[in-house]
Amino acid sequence: MPLLLVSMGLAQTALAQNQAGAPAAPALPDAQPKPKYPEPLVRNNVTQDRSVRIQEQQVRGATTSIHVQPLHGGAAYNVVPPSVSSSTDPARMEGQAQWKVLTFK
Repeated sequence: MPLLLVSMGLAQTALAQNQAGAPAAPALPDAQPKPKYPEPLVRNNVTQDRSVRIQEQQVRGATTSIHVQPLHGGAAYNVVPPSVSSSTDPARMEGQAQWKVLTFK
């Protein structure tokens, strides 16, 4: 019982100090150092009309993935964008469609 009263007294004293304007605890420095290069800008764009929903992900302005979901039936598929380094000719910048046929569990 006396231990309980002592701990309650300490808690009240600490509460009174915090209310008096004393800082509760010193600020801790960040554990991780600042990165040398900034994080890449990632954008997730969603476009939808009456028949299809398209989700596109861009990293540093380059499209990395495209997911197409028909809204009125039909299988969803992904479009794999061409690599930027392979061709800079706009006529050759074609993606390839990928469908999921089977899934195994």
